[in-house]
Amino acid sequence: MPTLKQAKNKSRHIVEELEDDFHALQKKISKGRDSYVSSHQKEFDAAKKKLKSLQGKLSKAKSSAAKAAVKAKKSSSKTAHDQVKKARAASLLLGESLGEARKIMVTAQDKLHAAKPFDRKLAARAKVLAQFEKDWDKKLKAEAAARAKQAAARKKRKKTPTPAKKANS
Repeated sequence: MPTLKQAKNKSRHIVEELEDDFHALQKKISKGRDSYVSSHQKEFDAAKKKLKSLQGKLSKAKSSAAKAAVKAKKSSSKTAHDQVKKARAASLLLGESLGEARKIMVTAQDKLHAAKPFDRKLAARAKVLAQFEKDWDKKLKAEAAARAKQAAARKKRKKTPTPAKKANS
């Protein structure tokens, strides 16, 4: 047995349904827009922080490799040479990590730069839609006031007797 809501939905015109869908979608866009650029900014900041951290680690690894190399030259022992190999391997790994972090940061930066114009577009669209809704409400109120004024004028005309009716009385 169909419920009242189903019957009501069946009686609604497709345009009304689309209007509701449009407003729901506009709400989602407005809510999403609030966090859109900030999420990209956070991603970029995190990538930048990671890059700086890796750069610091790489510089420390390079200096320790240089110290180990100097020490190995002086002592010329097998352990010192192994220490140099380990330090160089660590600095190579950190160099690769740094390269990957740079790529991640560049990607995040590109997304952030792409997000800003899109955010401006969404803001402009929301502003235009808000102005349209405001103008539309004004228009509807003006039309309702005009109808009320016309109805009052018609009512007034009906109440006042015409000269022909006065003569018959």
